[in-house]
Amino acid sequence: MNASSRLPRALVVDDVPAFCQELRALLKPVCEVVLCTSPIRALRILRAQSFDLLITTLLMKELGGFELVRRARGQGSRLPIMLITGHGNETTAIEATRLGVADYVVKPFSGEELRARVENLFDAIAPPEPDMPAWTPLISADAAMKAILDTVEAIARSDSRVLILGETGTGKQLIAQAIHGASGRSAKPFVEVNCAAIPEALLESELFGHERGAFTGATERRIGRFEEAGAGTLFLDEIGEMSFAVQSKLLRVLQNGRFNRVGGSDNLQSRARVIAATNRDLQKEVEAGRFRADLFYRLHVITLTVPPLRRRAADVPLLAQHFLQRLGRGRATPRGFSADALDALQRYRWPGNVRELEHLVERFAVLHERPWVELADLPEKILRERESATPPASLKGNYAEARLAWEHSFLQESLRAARGNMAAAARAAGLDRSQYFRLVRKHSLVPNQFR
Repeated sequence: MNASSRLPRALVVDDVPAFCQELRALLKPVCEVVLCTSPIRALRILRAQSFDLLITTLLMKELGGFELVRRARGQGSRLPIMLITGHGNETTAIEATRLGVADYVVKPFSGEELRARVENLFDAIAPPEPDMPAWTPLISADAAMKAILDTVEAIARSDSRVLILGETGTGKQLIAQAIHGASGRSAKPFVEVNCAAIPEALLESELFGHERGAFTGATERRIGRFEEAGAGTLFLDEIGEMSFAVQSKLLRVLQNGRFNRVGGSDNLQSRARVIAATNRDLQKEVEAGRFRADLFYRLHVITLTVPPLRRRAADVPLLAQHFLQRLGRGRATPRGFSADALDALQRYRWPGNVRELEHLVERFAVLHERPWVELADLPEKILRERESATPPASLKGNYAEARLAWEHSFLQESLRAARGNMAAAARAAGLDRSQYFRLVRKHSLVPNQFR
């Protein structure tokens, strides 16, 4: 928990009063809780008051949890956000991760688990101790990832723009922070903008600021993130989601450093280093006409491509143990994972990448009472994938049988990776669509089973 003398403040938003009261009772020992049963009113409260955490649910009549997150980010709030749901699935978890939600909690949960996870969020925003390094060193046992990390200090010594590519949850933000922390700008601000979480109509104001009266609701002047970054680093996350109109204005800043607040005529000068990240293939976005080619080449000075966790199997045991030690908060148990459990974790595809692994390990760190996490303790979806990934015994037969078994296994894996989308699976496999469809029928596979 924060070392501050006051209790941290959390705003809890849900349109079911009884659930709000339940959360207040559970969290009373660790923070001051302000309740709000209207998401629209909660946005006004966030503008008027100071909080350390926003807790909201996913399904509300007035405004859904995802939309509340987008609007909160759009009006400038950078609070850590916890999303609670009783109706979540893998898709909603990935969307929450994409929007930058700090923690995603699925009902049912115990009071002990909720308090521990909230305290972890408060600890994450606590000011660092004086002897702590400016940035957290990143760890990896994977050759491709280590090659990226080895370049961080060299990149940090320059002022070149950096474009970080990779799927959601792979650690793009951590790499950007590491570059900033190892640079001569480390004492200056590191300012992050999640372009996917801010409505298009508000993104220009978020980046460049606005003057009083520039638009409805602009009751006072507000500086943008470029001004806030000063001579530090501006991290533009999910830049592939930016509209063409805002791309044009960003291009001007990258060309000469000049910009204007919305509704203003003063020419302002930016000295910030820009690091951008996206989970999209920007080259293909340019070819499809969805991203400006001139902006792409302005950003495409130094490019780092972060591999997904499913291609970094060697990192899974290392990261799992690291998270267990960091999130265990000094508890004696659990001490680690059994060999079978680690094997299953390494075979799992991790659609949410490192962030998904961290959330899973946090649950064990808080709730697991035995010394070791065993195979049977893992979620069913991980166990299912381990079973399906076991090499078929028929590979030991003659060539024709082995080829047929390999073909069947390959098709299963490609369908699983594409979530049952036959066209996407065919592209990834490098096969003509009709040829791929014939192979799927030949092996009597049902694509819907892989969704």
